[in-house]
Amino acid sequence: MMQLLWEAGRPLNRAEIMEIALHNPDDPLFAKNSFHVIINNLMAYQFIAAFMNNGAGRKNARRFAPMITRNEYFAQQISTTEHYKASDIPEIVAALFKYTKGADKDELLAKIESAVRRNSK
Repeated sequence: MMQLLWEAGRPLNRAEIMEIALHNPDDPLFAKNSFHVIINNLMAYQFIAAFMNNGAGRKNARRFAPMITRNEYFAQQISTTEHYKASDIPEIVAALFKYTKGADKDELLAKIESAVRRNSK
């Protein structure tokens, strides 16, 4: 669901989400009956928010938008695991470098330093 909302780049209503999720009936992104469970869980974790449109009709139903970026979501998934500790960060970054093919590591290190400094203020 998160991937779907990130890729949309705009808030989507239930009908739009279901159209995308069920686009390939042989391999749906999730079961049709799971929609509200997934949405409610993501809202409980504050990963998404619901917005009401002005107006009437189906096109103006509640819309859902991500409240966290893809990278923030991945970081939160890692940092909330049972055995994670801050001292793991260097090895996690090193592992990302290891599994990222073709990356300019010097350029990435400079961007990492900039991002860390920007986010630690």
